[in-house]
Amino acid sequence: MPGGATGFATLDQWCQVSLVNDDISPMAGVTPYTLNTPLFSDYAVKRRTVWIPDGGSATYDATNVFDFPDGTVFTKSFGWADDMRKAQPVLTWVETRIIWKNAGSWQGLSYTWDSAQKVATANPGGETVPLSWIDTTGATITTNYLVPSVPQCGECHDDLQDTTLVFEPIGPKARNLNGNETYPDGTTQNQLTYWTATGLLAGAPDASLAPKLAVWNDPTTGTVDDRARAYLESNCAHCHGATGAARNTGLYLSSLETDPTSYGICKRPVAAGAGAGGRPVDIFPGDPTQSIIPFRMDSDEPAIAMPQIERSVVDAQGLQLITDWISSLDGGCP
Repeated sequence: MPGGATGFATLDQWCQVSLVNDDISPMAGVTPYTLNTPLFSDYAVKRRTVWIPDGGSATYDATNVFDFPDGTVFTKSFGWADDMRKAQPVLTWVETRIIWKNAGSWQGLSYTWDSAQKVATANPGGETVPLSWIDTTGATITTNYLVPSVPQCGECHDDLQDTTLVFEPIGPKARNLNGNETYPDGTTQNQLTYWTATGLLAGAPDASLAPKLAVWNDPTTGTVDDRARAYLESNCAHCHGATGAARNTGLYLSSLETDPTSYGICKRPVAAGAGAGGRPVDIFPGDPTQSIIPFRMDSDEPAIAMPQIERSVVDAQGLQLITDWISSLDGGCP
């Protein structure tokens, strides 16, 4: 079975992706995919793929991550543009993460690309990589990007099932896959439709009947409320959920959460301190300056910043969306 229990020494041994014309390209039989609203990772350009063994298929679930068969392999590659103002920037690839299912269990491992952009080598201990690029305003951004160790991967991917932490994929849910992708043959199709037609997915309804997460930065896909809730789900809910690492906070940020207090409206923090910034509640309707969530999003200090891993710089556009959303809410707090 691909990867076995420990993975391979180099990325090429997986036969999943390669660099073609300086971009990540799926190999034969490997399917690229995108998420409607992905996790922010220091402005990284990301390429995602999935491979399912011949004769196997994922089982559709309207709410949770699909059930994938043994042998399934996901990749997620992270690259940075030299200048975000360019229509066709030069990309430097830093890491490709592999998640694979073996004997009923998922494992994860990161591979770091060498400076020549030729070989990616397994890096179970992780590292920090110095990065520099020019952003859309023309400013030069420098940071130390974290390539996560295997234990650090679990900080986001571990899910509490009964009394056991189980490593699980996060992104491949119906609502985040219900959007278009352009495939290597040049065709553009809805991903749920394509996966069903190619045998990757079984049991899915017509895409028009499946749930759909808004695209956080595309106003044509939803209201400010829809897009803000989508952003918080993709960036926060893997920890801030009933079975996630931050479950003890009682702050649950899935877009499916219907209790306003649970998703932060007038909710006081379980623990105050520097992370609260002197603000009284997670979300104070109508007043972002009294809300803890945007305060933590606007920080790069380790004791304050949220999410705690996956970013080292502030997502200015995401912060503006959440600020606009909170400003639009009516009611205040008692």
